[in-house]
Amino acid sequence: MKDHKNRFNNPPCAADEFDTDKSRVTYLSDLSPSLILFLLSASVGVAMTGLGIIWPLVPVYAVQLGASGFQVGLIIAAFSITRTLFNPFSGRFSDRWGRKPFIVSGLFLYAVVSVLYVLSTQVEMLIFVRLLHGFTSVLVVPVAMALAADIAPQRQLGLYMGTLNMAVMLGLGVGPVLGGVILDYFGMYVAFYTMGGLALFTLMGVIAFIPRNTQGHSSHPQQELAPIKSLLKHRAVQGLFLLRFFVAAGQGCVYAFLPILALQIQLSSSQVGIVLGANIFLIAFLQRTCGRLADRINPKYMIIVGTFVSGLVVFGMSFADSFSMILFLNIIMGLGNGIAMPAGFVITGQIGRTKGMGSLLGLTETGWSLGMTISPIISGIVMDSLGVPTIFLTGGALTITGTILIYFFLFDYVPPKLSSPAPS
Repeated sequence: MKDHKNRFNNPPCAADEFDTDKSRVTYLSDLSPSLILFLLSASVGVAMTGLGIIWPLVPVYAVQLGASGFQVGLIIAAFSITRTLFNPFSGRFSDRWGRKPFIVSGLFLYAVVSVLYVLSTQVEMLIFVRLLHGFTSVLVVPVAMALAADIAPQRQLGLYMGTLNMAVMLGLGVGPVLGGVILDYFGMYVAFYTMGGLALFTLMGVIAFIPRNTQGHSSHPQQELAPIKSLLKHRAVQGLFLLRFFVAAGQGCVYAFLPILALQIQLSSSQVGIVLGANIFLIAFLQRTCGRLADRINPKYMIIVGTFVSGLVVFGMSFADSFSMILFLNIIMGLGNGIAMPAGFVITGQIGRTKGMGSLLGLTETGWSLGMTISPIISGIVMDSLGVPTIFLTGGALTITGTILIYFFLFDYVPPKLSSPAPS
């Protein structure tokens, strides 16, 4: 009681405030890695729901503004252009300065971008907003993935990264369904504002619950950052870059132009949301299971099988002429990518623990962004000259070709845990 009275009688000084902050840091540092992973996954998943809401709506919005097929492709690609340019830097800088400031800044900018979408009345303005949105995105998911890898216990790398990616994909899966419903009942602008509102909600959660310094939760020693040049020369890193590039090339044409194909066969916005949602939900639900599997076997085999299946399905979408056929193909595509994606992240994490986690994730995400940049532009040109179905023939052929190249670069890869006996 005496200490309690003294606290009321004496106003707090700067040192007391410092002690309070220190206690808060100590409290956050006591959080277990699994709890940090849960909080991080919940936060990022909600933010990705907002992004998923506008995902299938942007091509339709562009057409409403008078965009041609090439311009639609450019608008979609603009998001990935800035991702391609800034991904390597955000990952590397977060290795040096910490993950949380980047995630917080990105979520705040998501809210700003949602308003700018509504203010866009011309194609040129929409391209600019997409460029800004792409820059914003490199501050959130790749950095969050690096954080998940930082805190993952030994031999649970696939589980941790798969769990976070499951949250990301669940958000992106729920988003298109909500986006279609919002568009049908409330209009385009409400969808954009919803994205901003979810980003602000997530921002408050990250500020409150995610610790700034997660180094104390890491089960592996901090490594010096490898030079970018040495990463680019690493054979397995080259294979991971190609994996992300060619998978994005195939998925990009589906995600960008499936809504336009759906318009041609008279599907509703809600049906488009269901199709894309089914694709993403399957990827999401397979992340933890396939992540565990990738912790136990050589992940390269999962990559080859999953990517090849995805390429075949994209190729087959050119022949789809009904809701049931498009839904079935997207389910199979989700299975293929759900197998390949966590395996790719596991190899990335295994190499990143000795080369710099954020740096390597930023580099491989650049491959994804480059694929998402090139694919919509080429697809837009193909649409203007040969029609919408030919887009999917091109995307499928690219993905199948990429599978062959990925196999060549990952042929000799052996995970560290398989090259040495497990500790007793």
